[in-house]
Parts: sequence; structure tokens; C-alpha cells
Amino acid sequence: MIRLRLVLFVIFILSAWGSAAASAPPAASLSIIAPAPLLADPVARSAVDDSLALLKQAFPAARVSLNDRTARVALVLTAPAARGGGSVADDAYAWRSERTGGRIVLREESRSSRGTAAALYGLLQERLGFRFYHPARTIVPHHRHWPLPDRFTWEAAPRFATRGFHLHTLHPIELTEQLHDPTRPGALADVQGYIDWLARNGQNTMQFYLLRDVDRRRWPPHARAIVEYAHRRGVAVGVEFSLCMLQQQAFQLFKPLRPVPYRRQVDRTLAWLFQVPWDFVSVELAMGEYLPDLGGVLTGLKGYLVQEITGRYRTRVMEVTHVIRSREERADESAGATPPPTEPEKKNCGVLIHTVMCYSATEPKAPVYGNVNQRFMMERARRESLRRETWYWPESAYWVAFDNSVPLFLLPYLEARWSDMESMEKAGVPGHLTFTSGWEWGYWLTDWSIARWSWRFRANGSPVPTTPLSVLGDLAPTPRLRTLWQEALQVQTRYLKEHELLRYLAALAPFSELPPPFNEPFQPEPPFRYGWLISGASDREADAVLKGPVALLEEYASVVEDLVTRIEREMARERERNEGGEEERGLCGELVRGMRVTALRARHRALTIRGLVAQRAAPHWWQPAGSAAKECLARAAALREEGLTLVREQEAGYRYPLPLIARRRPDHTAYDFGYLYPASDLFFWRREEEQVRQRRFDALFMKLWNFRKTLGLESLLF
Repeated sequence: MIRLRLVLFVIFILSAWGSAAASAPPAASLSIIAPAPLLADPVARSAVDDSLALLKQAFPAARVSLNDRTARVALVLTAPAARGGGSVADDAYAWRSERTGGRIVLREESRSSRGTAAALYGLLQERLGFRFYHPARTIVPHHRHWPLPDRFTWEAAPRFATRGFHLHTLHPIELTEQLHDPTRPGALADVQGYIDWLARNGQNTMQFYLLRDVDRRRWPPHARAIVEYAHRRGVAVGVEFSLCMLQQQAFQLFKPLRPVPYRRQVDRTLAWLFQVPWDFVSVELAMGEYLPDLGGVLTGLKGYLVQEITGRYRTRVMEVTHVIRSREERADESAGATPPPTEPEKKNCGVLIHTVMCYSATEPKAPVYGNVNQRFMMERARRESLRRETWYWPESAYWVAFDNSVPLFLLPYLEARWSDMESMEKAGVPGHLTFTSGWEWGYWLTDWSIARWSWRFRANGSPVPTTPLSVLGDLAPTPRLRTLWQEALQVQTRYLKEHELLRYLAALAPFSELPPPFNEPFQPEPPFRYGWLISGASDREADAVLKGPVALLEEYASVVEDLVTRIEREMARERERNEGGEEERGLCGELVRGMRVTALRARHRALTIRGLVAQRAAPHWWQPAGSAAKECLARAAALREEGLTLVREQEAGYRYPLPLIARRRPDHTAYDFGYLYPASDLFFWRREEEQVRQRRFDALFMKLWNFRKTLGLESLLF
């Protein structure tokens, strides 16, 4: 009996202890406290649910919950006075943290549900160490304890009322097919992932270019689903289309040679387009680059179009601009003339002010599209912002044959975009829509940086400064590593911009090798034709090329190779000291690989130009190459093989499938391959070697581009 009582007593004690343990508060708990009216708002609710899921990953040992007022750490949200948001003031927010009765309480202040969403994601990224660096990848920190001080304030305000990205889907980039093909597996989920990335980075606008071969029956429900999801995330959606652009499979409102009145065609097309509740639309008025502007020719049709969109469909209209100007205008500017004044426009039509490549709107030298610089676009932005809605529309990648397709990793994009953001904010431009054309080869860093620069922060009342490399600094934990990256930016700026080596590192654009008048300028390119270097240049002129740009290319390569070695050495020390995270080191390694490939490209280009000069001894295609030319080509081929090894390493880390972005495939664009297909086998490098070997410098040699689809002449009728 005594033994039985003892056993029962032990069972009772164990049972009571287990029950008490089950009901006791956990060692750590974290809760978002949100009032019911706030949770009834889709934008706020989506952000709360997403933040809870992310916090559970970051605090695996803690109990993360909604509306647990006993939690040790409470994120208290306020019921906003306004739904949605829309102004800079509506989207601003503040956090104030204090310790109260043994608990840490962070109180959020904002005026709209979109401000609440920005506050949650801002706390996660700017204070808790989350890194929303790519639409398909997020770095999630791992915390055992609450890492922030008990008392602090954190305030944030957007620099632009409209801030977001234009996906340039005329190019075969990551999401082109998913936006246009509802039958593609995972299409909607991929686009939703991008919208999540926008929301998490405090962006409120997205746009893409519609392509003409979209399925007219299946596509509208797909587009509606995209817009509906974006609205739940606080993101406005716009679509760009053309009046009648021929190039690159752009969607057209009418066909000029079709025997149906233009207005009737426009009416039918708009009725089809506005099955989707767009927040705004952007209209391309030109027939193509260097082709007539139909908005200036068919002024009545343009006015009718704007009236129908803003009146019947109650949607905002933005007119797009270009840096393309006539030869006469470019010559006038070279002589110091003032650009012509902007033509008057109706106030119910806004404008997107475009600049291109890694050049700012204010720097003195930007050899793009035959211009001296792009300052005339800065001046236009100032004038336009005084009379109608104006958004700045710069590029974070250009593609074609300039940057990620070569591939080149260009840090000057960061400096140009950071500088432009400062300039446009001072000029009072209220919108910033970045033209993006692919994320791999480090161009995710440019978009991520732009998104974060679009906000101004204050910590405990003091402004938090930014620099062109401040976002990259989050991935480089040591001051020494950040200093080395600053040196890398300075080196690229000096050699690639000031010494204009981008004219040589970029491959020639598709139309550059056509005869006049079809060889209008696009990208920076050499001031001479390669064929001229073989058979047209004097010995003195050829020698000047070798002592000038070729010597600078080789010097640049040596400087970057030394710099990359020092960066890798510092990263190794960082790993030994266990500083920084493994994912962050992997991203820095990806950027270093991009720097190394860019240096190899410089050496390769120097060798092929040396090969051209060596071929002067045998200028005709039927003559065998001399030993000097053969040696240059052999060394160039060896460098290309070295580069291909780095490309394969980089491809292993691509965030979207290789067949989609880096191989040949059919799609809706004018191209039959993903945007990184030229980089996949260093096509431009190989073509340049063969041009030297075979002395062929025409556009049809080893043709990559489908000129028929790119020009799109059949779209005048069909």
C-alpha cells in the first residue's frame, strides 16, 4: 500500500509539473498587436500575415503570434486614418520603442494602411537584418534574442510619392513570359513573388510593356489576377503600349495599313485592354527608335486617345520620352546650343523622363544615342514637373549588347542612379520609376539599392546617410571590405567613364554594322570602324589606337585583377573571423566574379583589337592570317575559356531556370532566347575573334538578332 501511494504521488507531481510547464509563458515571445479595423484592410492584413511568417523564421525559438498582449516583445500597430495611401505623408511611418513593465513595446505611427505595411517591412529590413535583395531570394537573419535596444526611435518618409519599377518586357527577361502567358506553370506565382518584393522594399508602383502576340482571350483574366494581387499588396499597376510601334513586338493600338479607320481600331483595342482595371497606362507615340513620332503627326488621334483613357476609362495616362534626337539637334548641342523648348501638352497627360545606361542626367559626358550627355533630359524634367505629373524613368540595366549580355558588372550604375535620385528630388519630380532589364550578374544590387534609396530614414532623430554603395555595405561587414568596394567603384568610373572604355567593352549594337543611314548610334561605341583599322587607317592612326584605348584596356584589367585579389583576401579573413553571414559572403562572391569577368573582357578586347592591327599585313579575307594575328587570337580564345568557367560558376547561382533566361527558346518577344543567352557562351567575345580571323564586319556575320522580328515591318498591316 505504501509503495502504491508513493507511485501515485510521483505520478501526481509529474502530471502537475507537466501541466504547469505547458501553461507557463515561453522563454521568448513576440506578437504583432493589430486592431480589427486595420486587419480588415487588405494591404495591412497582407503585410501583417507576411511579417508574421518572416518573424517566425527569424526567431525560431520564440512564440510569434498575432494580438498576444502578454508577449515579451509587442509591435503595436495603430488604426490608420486613411485607407490605402498615396501621398508621401500617407506612406511615412515611425517606430518608438520603450520598456514597460518588463516588456518591450514598439509603437508604430502612420496615416495609412500602406504606411503600416511600409513600417513593418522597414523594421524587418532596416533594423532586424532581413535582406529583401531579390524577388526570388531573401536573406532571413536568425536571432536567439531580441536584438534591438529597449529605447529607440526610427522614422521613415518616402522621397517620391510614386516609386517603383518598369519591367522592360520587350526584352526576354526573368518575368516576360510569366506576365504574358497564363498557361506557363507558376506564371502567376512568379509575378506575385515580384509584387511581394516591391511591397517589402517600400515600392508602390509597377509597370510592364505589353507584347502584341499575347493571347487575346486567355490573357485578360490573368492580368486581372495580377492587378488584384498587387492592390492587396498596396502596389499600383500600369501597362505600357504603343500607338503603332513597329519594333520588338510592341503591342499596338492600331495598324496603319489596315483598311479600318484609326479611331475605330483604337476604340476596339482600348475596350479590350480595359477589361483589366489598370491604375495608369503609358503610351509610346513613336513608331520606333529613330522612326517618326505619330503623336506629333496625328495630333488629333493623340488627343482623342488621351481623352478616351482619362474620360471613358478614368485612368491616368503617361507619355514616354526618349533620349533620341535628330542629327541636327545633336550637332546643335555639341556646339553649345540650348535644346528646343518642350511643346505644350495637355495637363491630363503625364510624362516619363527617360535616361539610359549607367550615365546620370547631370554628368558632363554620356555618349549614348549620339548625344554628348543627357543634361537636356534633366532640364526637361525640371520644366515638365512645373506643369504636369512627371516621373523620372532611368535604367538599372540596358541589355542588348551593353551590360549583362556581354556580361559586364558595372558599379557606375549605382553612382548614376544615386546621383539622379538626389537631383530629381531637389527638382521636385514626384515620381521615380526605374526601367529594369534583368537582375543577374549583380544587377539585382542596383534595383535593391534604388528601392531602399527611395526612402529617407532617421534614427533617434538623426538622419541616416546613404551613398552609392551604402546598400552593398550591408553585405560587406568590415570597414576594410567596404573601402575596397569604394575603390572598385572609383576604378570603374575613372577607366570606363572618364577614359570611355565602355566604348570598347560593350559589344556593337545590332544596327551599328549596317550601312548608312541605318547605322544610327545607340550604345557607346568606338570612334572608328573595325574594318577601317585593317585597311583604312594609316600606320600612325593604328599605332595611336594601340597606345591609347588598347593600352588603357590592359591597364584597367591589371588594376581590377589586383583589386579583386585584395577583396578576395579580405573576404577570406572575414570568414576566418566569422564576421558576416554565409549568404552575404556568397553574394559578395557573385559580385567579385562579375568584376573578374569584366577585367577578362578588357584583356580580351585589347587582344582582338591588337589582332585587327596585326591583320593589316594581310587585309583581304582570302589571305591567311599572319603569325602575330594568330597569336593574338589564340590568347584571346584562352581568355574566353577562362571567362566561360566563371560564367558556369555564375549560372549555378541564377535564381530563375537556365532554360528561361540563358538558353534558346521560343517566346513572345522579338528574340528566340533568354536575355543571358549571349552571355552563356560569351557570344560577343567569340564573334569578335571570328571577325578578326575572317575580316568580316557586317551585321549579317554570325547574326544573333532576328532583324525581321526586331524591325516588325509586317505589323503595319498584320
